[in-house]
Amino acid sequence: MLDEAMKNYNFKHPEAILIRHNENMTYLVKDDNKRYLLRIHKTVNGLDLSAGCRNIQRHKLIDSEIELLNLLRNVGTINTQFPIKNKYDDYITYLEDRVPVTLLSWLEGEDLQKTVITDELAYKIGQTIGKLHNAMSIVSCPDRYYYDEVFVDKVYDDIRKAYELRHITEWNHRTMLDALSYIRKVFIVEKQQFIFVHADLSKSNLIYSNGEISPIDFSLSGYALAEMDLSDMSWTLHDEKLTSSLFAGYQSVTKHTINQFFISVFTALYPISYTASHHNKRFEDEKFVQALDRWCDTILTPFMMSLPGELQ
Repeated sequence: MLDEAMKNYNFKHPEAILIRHNENMTYLVKDDNKRYLLRIHKTVNGLDLSAGCRNIQRHKLIDSEIELLNLLRNVGTINTQFPIKNKYDDYITYLEDRVPVTLLSWLEGEDLQKTVITDELAYKIGQTIGKLHNAMSIVSCPDRYYYDEVFVDKVYDDIRKAYELRHITEWNHRTMLDALSYIRKVFIVEKQQFIFVHADLSKSNLIYSNGEISPIDFSLSGYALAEMDLSDMSWTLHDEKLTSSLFAGYQSVTKHTINQFFISVFTALYPISYTASHHNKRFEDEKFVQALDRWCDTILTPFMMSLPGELQ
């Protein structure tokens, strides 16, 4: 599959190194003194990221992501990868088994997974997210994910299936469904505030080089409340002080006022949506089983107890 994919591009002496396999098989391709990111769009077994796509066909999602990357490049206010065409002047290559392949430019630098996050760096991350939201506010890509009540309905069904398969306990199941029922109401009421967001921000999807931070991997990008990206990033920081710096950095470059209640909504939604998409792959993992109880005990139960009341 990899060899077939690379034959469609104008490489001279390519060497491919697997980076990771989640929603895509992602490779670093070294070709003499040049580097590229090759993605074979074949999801790892047991991972389901279909919630939110509204049955949009895979090739349309990939095509609209390519369009987004080109639009962001033209806006020019934030550095990110850009798509590269194949030998046949197409951005998307289809293998014999119809699996799509895309090639992107390579961003030099390192992701933040092993970086010590300081207040200053958290502030800069917040500024990067704010600049990204500003840039994405002036572009439009209709065939993208929607993280609204329809998305919540899909997650709801997936959590029920997880319980039916005995991948989660009855307590996990009940606690998650209770939280989802409330979150669904929030999204219905607040849908008019949705903006175009990255939707998968983490330390692994931010590249740090020469004092600049660049977001990568827009494959799950779509429409949601702005707080989705901030909450996702806060989740990976695991530090209230750093989160304060993150939010301050964001506010310094945008006019959007962060809604702390929306932050709490996405903080609750994050472990539920993770469970929905990963339970088939991780249900036998003891760390995952322990995390389920911890999330219900320390995140979801306090969230439900803190709610201001029923939404009308």
